[in-house]
Amino acid sequence: MRLLFTGNLISLFVLSMFLCAPVTMFAARRGQIQDSVSHPWTVVRENQQKSFSHTVPAGNYSGITHLHDDIYAVVSDKSDSALFFNFRMRINSLTGDLETVENLGYDVYVDGTRKLPGVSHEVGERGFDYEAIVKVSDSTLVVSSEGKCRLKEYLIEGEAQLSDVEAQLSNRKNMLSDETSHVRSLWEWTKPSSDFYPNYVYESLAFDSVHHRLWTISESTLRKDGEPATPQNQVANKLRLVGFEWKPGSSQHPVKSEFVYMMDKPSTDKVAQTYVMGVSELCALPDGQLLVLEREAFIPKAKVGAFCHCKLYVVDPIRCDSALLDRHTSAVLPKRLLTEWKTSLTIFGRSFANYEGMCLGPRLEDGSQVVILLADSQDQYAGVLKDWFKTIVVR
Repeated sequence: MRLLFTGNLISLFVLSMFLCAPVTMFAARRGQIQDSVSHPWTVVRENQQKSFSHTVPAGNYSGITHLHDDIYAVVSDKSDSALFFNFRMRINSLTGDLETVENLGYDVYVDGTRKLPGVSHEVGERGFDYEAIVKVSDSTLVVSSEGKCRLKEYLIEGEAQLSDVEAQLSNRKNMLSDETSHVRSLWEWTKPSSDFYPNYVYESLAFDSVHHRLWTISESTLRKDGEPATPQNQVANKLRLVGFEWKPGSSQHPVKSEFVYMMDKPSTDKVAQTYVMGVSELCALPDGQLLVLEREAFIPKAKVGAFCHCKLYVVDPIRCDSALLDRHTSAVLPKRLLTEWKTSLTIFGRSFANYEGMCLGPRLEDGSQVVILLADSQDQYAGVLKDWFKTIVVR
């Protein structure tokens, strides 16, 4: 995703002098799913956003997925070293609130090669811009690279690498083990960059384990469908939700369905230095329905007055009539608002949070479901932005 805050550092530094404590974000109206879906998911509780500066170094965290226990994989859209970072998140079993979040480092290089103690590894390819990550099996996950316009499957433990001595003794091709041979059959899906407007590629991933479907959606309108929304044109983004049939044990996962998803129109007509309107993440609920995170970020030249408006919708593509919502038609996928919230940058507060990552957390003791969200702080830009985390409890 493009940089939201650029230039005019002086105004941000001046602003930071007036800020003694963060102001928590506020939630706006809440809704619930109605007739078009099977289960009417509702919000039980929205917990305030939190930052954990002592245990989470400044980063560009943009995607998250659950691995096991209290360990989550988190990608950074600016990392040229790690495929993903291991995060430990402890969540209150009664309220779903985050108690601690800790970045434990990484075990897999950005190119998917396993990191080994004492063994150096040089990554040749750069500019991945990883935006989303999702676990699709016990041993693999899929990562979305905006920089390469592709979705690619990787081993969670990483691909084995040859030492320098081994590489000199034998041709790498003849030394492939069963494990590295498996890596060659891992899935990959790439689209031409000419299909997209700059920095508006595929930024979202979700995996529905019930129906074996991998989902992604374009962040904004594709070139073939029109132009991206701006405060001045006041158009609604027309997005493409794509579902892949995920066949366990296979490297072939064909496109099974494609739907049109219409975003809400811009909420402002003011002139911005930077304006970003798009879907920043998807998340599959336990029954296969999808959470869709619509994100509108408005940054004026002075920075003060910036806001990020997030809306969380629920859609049910599996249950929609395929005859009406065929990928060759222009029918629109129904959506229902679950909740929305807005954060901002003002003289008195700096709650601004550009939420880009979302995944399921644990079930609570009462059976309700935790949803975890994380924000991209652009490396805690100018010492003003923070790496925010938030949980929402649904049932």
